[in-house]
Amino acid sequence: MAVDTDLTIRNLDHIYFFVENRTPEPTIQSTRSPSPTSLTLSRSASPSVRSSDGGCGSGSGSSSSGNSALNPLAAKFEPTVCLTPSAPTTSKIYECREVEGKGLALFATSLIPIGTCIVSEEPLLHIGENVLHLAWGPYCRLSNLQKKTFDALHFYKPEHLHLERASRLILIDPNDHSLDAEDVEELVQDQVRVMGIFACNNFQCGKGLAVFATTSRLNHSCVPNVHHSYNPTIKKQTVYAVRDIQAGEELCTTYLGGQGVYYVRAQRIESLRNNYGFTCACVSCSDMTGQSDARREFMSALAYGLQVFQYGSQSPDPVQCVPTSPVLALKQAEDLIYMLIEEGILSIELCKAYRLASMVALGLGDFERAREYASSEVEVERNCLGSRLDDLVKNGAGAACWSENVDEAMKKAGVLPPAAKGRKPKSASQKLAAKMKKKQKKAAERGLQLKAERDAGKEQKAAEKRAQIEAQREEERKRREYDAAFPGLKG
Repeated sequence: MAVDTDLTIRNLDHIYFFVENRTPEPTIQSTRSPSPTSLTLSRSASPSVRSSDGGCGSGSGSSSSGNSALNPLAAKFEPTVCLTPSAPTTSKIYECREVEGKGLALFATSLIPIGTCIVSEEPLLHIGENVLHLAWGPYCRLSNLQKKTFDALHFYKPEHLHLERASRLILIDPNDHSLDAEDVEELVQDQVRVMGIFACNNFQCGKGLAVFATTSRLNHSCVPNVHHSYNPTIKKQTVYAVRDIQAGEELCTTYLGGQGVYYVRAQRIESLRNNYGFTCACVSCSDMTGQSDARREFMSALAYGLQVFQYGSQSPDPVQCVPTSPVLALKQAEDLIYMLIEEGILSIELCKAYRLASMVALGLGDFERAREYASSEVEVERNCLGSRLDDLVKNGAGAACWSENVDEAMKKAGVLPPAAKGRKPKSASQKLAAKMKKKQKKAAERGLQLKAERDAGKEQKAAEKRAQIEAQREEERKRREYDAAFPGLKG
């Protein structure tokens, strides 16, 4: 791996999916008329916080049961190295089944440990440019079985998509007199359906967009338990478990990458309704206490403040939470890490926070913390993307490359312990087993606590009802006694 000896805090935009989403929005272009424009976006894999768009995608629905809590293991969370190479797994660990009100969705059929590769698949339908009407040609070249798979995906046409105009002005040749009016209308409806399905189910795939047979079945959660990304090394879309997923739990990714991670509930609801036509009911959106919103709003301020500290700001408006020194920047990055974990955001945004904390710590000469955060980034990256990351290593952008930079700096400073040079994780299976045991114990304790609270609440309501009935009976008894003692005053 290439070792970068420049150990100053550098721009993070070169790191795999951290780059700002500068890809033009999917457009429908025509030389015969003004271009109707499609504002739909792909389900991009976590663009930078600096992205001007939430990276929204489209899908069949929202998870209402994908996560039982934001992150029950937040206080004890440690990134866990994947025990086996990230070879594609069989479909036995998940199943696709119908969910009332949501269509088809993917569910775990057995325990899926953190870092497991759940899906690894080639595109079903791919377009090389971010132009929506280009999906029609590849669709026509699909086999009958592939068309059946594609047609079964969810269709939704946002109001800002002018699909019918695109069909009539771009895809249909007005000089083709072999089609009568009825044929034209039928063709328009077919093309609108294909473009709508593609718009609703596409993911970023290299420089283009693609729909996938399995990945496109993933529903959305603002607290996802899986991470999707396109791996250019193996030329496949991969889906990895970012935490332990229990049997029967729905597999959910997020349609809101990058900046969208920090949206509060109202912003997320509006974006998802406008682009996909559903109202998210995940645990974060169902949180009526306001804790999740407060946490995300504060995380947004922390992340933007760190960005301004690193890159500067051209805005004349004052920016909150901008650290005034590297020491405060390190503390702020650590706070961001803690809050991301507490909120259950265990994907690429967590990698970014670990990288920044490691960079600042290294600049301060705090080698132990720099190495600790670099190691955590390596493990979270592996949990999200797997171990086949040749493209990142080649570009010197992967977490392992930065980890080597930290080791190189420690060697030069003479502070790298000899035993640490191998950097092999110790007792990974024991670590995972212990974590699972803690999680099961905590879940069981929480279940008993909730049951006790429900029972106590029911008993309290029953006691209050009994007391109310007794009070009414006592009042009636006194009334009868009074009427008997003073019959003349009755009424």
